[in-house]
Amino acid sequence: MAVIKDALPYILPTLTQIVNCSLETGVFPTAWKKAEVIPLLKEGDYEIPNNNRPVSLLVAASKICERVVLKQLTEYMTKKKKFTKHQSGNRKLHSTETLNIFISDLILQSMDRREVTALLLLDLSKAFDSLDHFILLRKLSNIGISKPALFWFKSYLTGRCQSVRIASVLSDECEITRGVPQGSILGPVLFNIYINDLPGVPKESNLESYVDDSKIYLAFSIRDAELAAMKLTEDMRRITAWCCLNSLLVNPEKTKLLILDTRQMLEQEPENFQITILGENITPVAVAKDSGMILDSCLSYDEHIASVVSSCIAGLGQISSVKHIFDRKTLILIINSLIFSKMYYCSAVWSNTSQRNIEKLQAVQNFAARIVTGTRKYDHVTPVLQQLGWLPVKYMLKLREAIFAFKCLKGLASLYLREKFHVRSDVHGVNTRQKNILDIPMYRSAASQRTFHYRVVSLWNSLPQSLENIDTLTHFKVEYKRMLLEEFLTVSGV
Repeated sequence: MAVIKDALPYILPTLTQIVNCSLETGVFPTAWKKAEVIPLLKEGDYEIPNNNRPVSLLVAASKICERVVLKQLTEYMTKKKKFTKHQSGNRKLHSTETLNIFISDLILQSMDRREVTALLLLDLSKAFDSLDHFILLRKLSNIGISKPALFWFKSYLTGRCQSVRIASVLSDECEITRGVPQGSILGPVLFNIYINDLPGVPKESNLESYVDDSKIYLAFSIRDAELAAMKLTEDMRRITAWCCLNSLLVNPEKTKLLILDTRQMLEQEPENFQITILGENITPVAVAKDSGMILDSCLSYDEHIASVVSSCIAGLGQISSVKHIFDRKTLILIINSLIFSKMYYCSAVWSNTSQRNIEKLQAVQNFAARIVTGTRKYDHVTPVLQQLGWLPVKYMLKLREAIFAFKCLKGLASLYLREKFHVRSDVHGVNTRQKNILDIPMYRSAASQRTFHYRVVSLWNSLPQSLENIDTLTHFKVEYKRMLLEEFLTVSGV
């Protein structure tokens, strides 16, 4: 794509003509249908094929045409409200973080009601590669895509071929008769459309998706555990039947079941709780990986933080060994990209974790600060953080939560988060001096006060009105970060 950008002034007229011709005739150029597939290691042994993710290297120019179609398709789907609200993947204002916030709040609210939540992390085998083109075209037609556009999509999907490259060896070409290319621009949205009706399949439980990662959850009283297991099993029967009709396959071996509640209630966890999927019994596990996070049975995030800290420390060790190569600005950029992005991933979900875990993360930040500045291990770190303008972890988590609150109030977050926030005067009909005071939800337990909703509303209501009246996100970030830095330095006595 970089080559195309450099050459764009010279090739733009011709490229525009090709794209327009493709859209007008309903024909996707044959030369753009060839792909090289390379394996990218997910985890484990590279020699085991299933440990690798196949990624298609497509003709760069084809992605420009795909982007044009993607823009039109998403605008149509959004305007006509065709996307299910239960799909968070590849949608504006949605992310893994917004979905995980939504799910974790539901679980914590169930704890508040003294209910247990069964969370099933569904695995679909090779989902992107399994899509039936005829079924996909039928679903595109069902959502109102016109016949000329359907001809284009049929041309885009069919007649494709690929070869596999491993190191310098390239295989013979083979025809692709199913699926959408992984690495394509249109593939994820076409997959969303393909499974758009899946959330309506379960009758007793609820289903949320992030592209092909789906979560099924059901809250229940401990005394109704046997009935809950039966309900989940029946819903999974419906889901596997839907998958069969849509040429998809549930993988029971990789599907994980978590039983979530407070530590005290988990001691009463029902014995022999299990559900059945395709004849295989699925029993609860203590921890499970999901959307880049590690979930545990009481949402303490101890395992997640431990894994993140271990990975970040290892990464910082490698950076430290080559830090002499880079100037300070580049070093900070590398640490932000490789370490802090990992450390703060989905932080609005787990920022209710224990003080001990926050201290572990602070140790990572201190290590990073010392690498950048060359400070010795036992030197006081506060002046170093001040010099770099870095907020300590607990303050950074407050900033990120406040940013989420701002987005929810200004219409910059997903609807399922925005609709939880209500201005107090709108709810109670009472005028307040601060126009943006939010209504605090009524909960009865400590678990409920760990919800994103409760934490963020409480934080927002504590902000000075000067911050609440800011209209732009950038301005809000700058001003609140400045205030937090001042608070940190005051508390530290600097």
